[in-house]
Amino acid sequence: MGADVAAGGVGIVVVAAGRGTRLGAGRPKALVPVGTAARARPLVLHALERALGTQGLRHVVVVAPPDPTGWQQMVDQVTGPAVSVVPGGAERADSVAGGLAALPADLDVVLVHDAARAFTPTAVFDRVAAAVRAGHDAVVPALPVTDTVKQVLAEGSVEIVAATPDRAGLRAVQTPQGFRRATLERAHGQARGEARHTDDAGMVEATGGRVAVVPGDPRALKVTTPGDLEIAARWVDGERAAAEPLLVVLAGLPGVGKTTLARALCRRLAATHVRVDTVEQALVRAGMPGSEVGARGYAVALAVAADQATARRPVVADLVNAVPEARAAWEGLAADVGARLVRVELVCSDDDLHRSRVEGRVADIDGHRVPTWEEVRAQDWTAWAGAELRIDTATTGVEDAATLVEEACR
Repeated sequence: MGADVAAGGVGIVVVAAGRGTRLGAGRPKALVPVGTAARARPLVLHALERALGTQGLRHVVVVAPPDPTGWQQMVDQVTGPAVSVVPGGAERADSVAGGLAALPADLDVVLVHDAARAFTPTAVFDRVAAAVRAGHDAVVPALPVTDTVKQVLAEGSVEIVAATPDRAGLRAVQTPQGFRRATLERAHGQARGEARHTDDAGMVEATGGRVAVVPGDPRALKVTTPGDLEIAARWVDGERAAAEPLLVVLAGLPGVGKTTLARALCRRLAATHVRVDTVEQALVRAGMPGSEVGARGYAVALAVAADQATARRPVVADLVNAVPEARAAWEGLAADVGARLVRVELVCSDDDLHRSRVEGRVADIDGHRVPTWEEVRAQDWTAWAGAELRIDTATTGVEDAATLVEEACR
């Protein structure tokens, strides 16, 4: 192993010039958004997010579609001091060669990656680069083949099995593929114009080079068909859901069933219940005048919810939240901590039922005085125009309401 390889940095060529015809998205494949509408990002950005974490990385070249429009769209999406964009060529080999030429000349370890394998974990990049540094001229990540594979020959209108290879010696190759720079440049120079090579490691093999194999990863799926895109979208949405704290904010007049629903949701979501009635009564017991409790109770509830959300704990906030100003504070909190916000307005369309609930309530907090029906009717109330859900508790039971909220959280 040469000292230059051990000490040199890593360059990555991300091939993103494909048209995506089989995907049927009407745009270059690498620019197809993945995930739900609110969180969707193009494939190429998912690929870059993982590639940029590679140990020893110094520069990434993204190879864009060769037409001016496709190139400009890629430039608009891809930014960063260690990332540049070049136009691709007529064939994949031309695109890789163009990306290789754009890397800084002093980089000795080069990884070639397909943007279509956008979810390849950073650990795979590190394994491949480490194997090249260890002295291998060419390295590919791969998974064992688990299906039985048949070699076939065409015979009229059907295909006939010619052989059944032993799958114990077969591997499904992925990207990124890693190379000594000189090895990759030599392979491209000798194989120029040959269309039979589907990957860069194949070019190295054709020139007599040896290719080492390291473990790949199931997440290195190549997004080629709409079905592949659906799988990738589920990954993205699942990752985002796991990474983002959840904030469910209930709003509704006293007696509509907020606390009952909040408790059901906390059981389902393993969430923290932030109940403003509890906070306000604690402030009263601590000696705060009743006239000052309202606004300060909301401020304390917000602070407790912020701490829980920052710790990535799901939160269910249980408050009357009657006016836009109070609701805006919760929306601002969600934005500040990067939480998924689900706003739920609860109403009871049956006045007789609502009244019976209010008049039948028994305080479950020591010292708490529940409001009268007249006080509830006199309270200002503004419909929550931006709420994700509006649930009528006169017609929707607690468990059904909890299911609706749980679905909105997903």
